[in-house]
Formats: sequence, C-alpha cells, structure tokens
Amino acid sequence: MAVTARLEGLDMGHGIAAVKGALAQLHIPPSIRIEYGGLYQTQQQSFRDLTLVLALAIVFVFLVLLFEFRSFSAPISILASAVLSTAGVFVALLLTGITFNLSSFMGLIMVIGIVAKNGILLLDADEKFRAAGFSPEESIVQAGRRRLRPIVMTAIAAVSGMLPLALAIGAGSQMLQPLAIAVIGGLLIAMILSLFVTPTIYFYMTGKTQVRSENP
Repeated sequence: MAVTARLEGLDMGHGIAAVKGALAQLHIPPSIRIEYGGLYQTQQQSFRDLTLVLALAIVFVFLVLLFEFRSFSAPISILASAVLSTAGVFVALLLTGITFNLSSFMGLIMVIGIVAKNGILLLDADEKFRAAGFSPEESIVQAGRRRLRPIVMTAIAAVSGMLPLALAIGAGSQMLQPLAIAVIGGLLIAMILSLFVTPTIYFYMTGKTQVRSENP
C-alpha cells in the first residue's frame, strides 16, 4: 500500500528545493509516494495553465498577422522579436532578485502582445514605402525612422506606468511587483529588437523583393 505524504503551504521554490534535497538523502523506499500539496500544488497547476495560455496567444497572434500581411515572412519576423524579448523579462527579474512566479508570467504574456504591436507598426510602414516605389533597402530604413518615435513613446509610457508598481509604492503593490518588473524588462529590450531584429529578418525572408501593394 502506498503512503501519501502531503507537504502543505510550501510555495517558495527554494523551500521546495530544500525539501526535495532532504528527502533524496533519506532513501525512501518505492512503496512510499510523496505528494507536494497546498500552495505549491496550486502554483504548479497555474503555471501549466499559463503555459497553455502563452502557447495559444502566440498561435492567435501568428494567425492575425498572417491574415493581415498575407505572408509568412511578417508573422515569423515579428514573433521572433517577441520571443527574444522574453530574455529581457528574465534579466530584469534576475537583476532585481525576484523569482519567476505567476505575476511575472502574466507580464511575459503582456510583453508578447506589445512587441507584436510594434512589429505591425514597423512592417506596415515598410509595405507603404515599398508600394510608393522605394527599394527594399530604402523602405526598411525609412520605416524604422518613421516608426521610431511611436515605438519609443509606447515603451516609455508603459514603463512609466509600471514604475510605481515595480518600486512597490502603495498598499498591495508587492503582489503585482513581479508583473511590473517583467513588463519593464521585456519592453526595454523589445524596443531595440523591434527596430533591428524584426526588419532584418523580414528583409531577408522576403528575398529583397517588392512586397504586395495595398492597391488592387
């Protein structure tokens, strides 16, 4: 008969790691099953649910971009920057000593959407310049210049709005502090990636050819 041992109330990663390390040294026989419950179990289930939400968000964003641009080049180049921007989330959390939890996971999902919006602004301008007769090289440079201000202003506005939460100013702000830090870190690196990585990938994936004109 298997015996189930429930460890309630352990929701911190370091605490669980210490418990697992201690249990590993006990050489518990296979007939005994250990189950980690309480807040830790709830957190793990929430992580699995948010992972599914993240995957669905990427799929839906890809489909919307595919419908808008009618080619695979734009969705791939935009999502490439969006995925790379998640590195800024983890760097910001590492620098501030905040663990990756449910709040920061939601911030990561928010970053994906904001980066996709920046990519749409940039590539839409690129298509308009190409339709106006600019060469692919000139159009991608002009699109970057034209959309530089909107992308930077969007990032600055979002970072400024999240800054009070990131500094834990106000009652209850500690709960959303990881979300704010994740969004700030993701947006800061996304501001650079949206202006360099997205147009570079798009330029080479389109084969340096003219993109469809908006006029029939």
